Amino acid sequence: MRRSLILGALLASIALRAQARPARLGTRAMAGPFNPLPEASGPGSSCEARPEPVRSLEGIGFYMDPAFSQADPARMQADAEAARPLADWLAAIQKAVEGRRRGEGRTATCALSIIDHWARNDALLGAFNREGGYHRKRALAGAALSFLAIREAPGLDPVALGRTARWLGEVGRAVQPHYERRSEALISDVRNNEAAWAGLAVAASGIAAEHRGMLDWGVARLRGQLDQVDERGTLPQEVARKGMALHCHLSALEAVAGLERLAAANGIALNEAERAAYRRLRDLCLAAAKEPARMAAIAGAEQQDPWLGERSPLEAAPGLELASIAMPDPASDEALAPFRPYASPWLGGMVTGWWKG
Repeated sequence: MRRSLILGALLASIALRAQARPARLGTRAMAGPFNPLPEASGPGSSCEARPEPVRSLEGIGFYMDPAFSQADPARMQADAEAARPLADWLAAIQKAVEGRRRGEGRTATCALSIIDHWARNDALLGAFNREGGYHRKRALAGAALSFLAIREAPGLDPVALGRTARWLGEVGRAVQPHYERRSEALISDVRNNEAAWAGLAVAASGIAAEHRGMLDWGVARLRGQLDQVDERGTLPQEVARKGMALHCHLSALEAVAGLERLAAANGIALNEAERAAYRRLRDLCLAAAKEPARMAAIAGAEQQDPWLGERSPLEAAPGLELASIAMPDPASDEALAPFRPYASPWLGGMVTGWWKG
C-alpha cells in the first residue's frame, strides 16, 4: 500500500513538471497577436542603459473607501514612485520595439537585451504585496507582449531568446496563485478588472514560454469577465466602483480586448453568447466614454479619473481600439479617429496598426 502511494505521488509530480515545462523554442505552436515586422533598413539608434532589475516590490494602497472610488493623492503619488522602476523598464523596452517597427536596425536586439537583463537576474520573482502584485502583472503583460512583437526578428541570440521566454513564463506562474483563491468580497480582484489583467499577463507570458496551459488559464479569465456582462453591457464589479466605474470599465475592456486577440491568434473563438456580451461591453464603454453622464446614471455617482484629469476618456481608451479590430463598425471608427494612434505600455506599446485583424 505504501509503495503504491509513493508511486502515485511520483507519477503526479512528473505530470505536474511536464505540464509546467515550456515547449522548446524553435518549435513554436503558439502565435503572437502582432503584424509582422518590416525589414530592417535604417541604421538604428543606440541602446539606452538597461534599468536595474527589480526583484521585489511593496506598493502602496491609495483608495480610502470600501468602494475603492476615492483615491488619496499623496498615497497615489507614493505608489507611483514605488512602481516607477517598472514603468521605466517598460518605456526602455518599448522605445526599442517602436524603433524596430520603424525599420531601424539593432533595435530588436536592444529590446531583447533589456528584457533579458531582468531575466538573468531573476527579476519580479521576489516578494510582492497586493498593490505591488498589481504593478507586477501589468508590467509582465507589457513586457511579454513586447517580446512577442520582436521575437521573430532575424539575428536575435537564441540563448537570450530561450532564457527570456522561460523567465517570462516563470513570472507568469508566480502571478497565478493570487487569482486562484476563493473570495466572497463584494468587490474582489479575483472577479474584477484585476483578474482580467492577470489573465492577459499570464496568457501573453504563456505564449512566450510556449505553455498552452497558461494561455488557457488566461482565456478562462476572459470568459469569466464576459459571463458577468449584464444586458446593459455593464460589469457589476465595476459599477460598484461608483465614481471610478467608467475608468474601471475601460480598464477591464483593455484587458478583455487584448485577451480576445491572443485567443483569436491561437484559434480560440468566443461562443455566440460571449461575442454578444463582448459587443454589449464595447458598446457601453464607447457610449459612456463619449458621454460620461451615462455611466454616472448607472453607477449613481459623477465620474472621476485621477489619471485622466480633464482629458476625454476617449483619449485613454486603447481597449476600444482593440475591440474595433474584432468588431469593426463606423460609429466606433468615427469616435476613435481623432485620438489615434493609441498606445499602452501594458499592451506592449503602440496599439494602432500593429495588432492583427
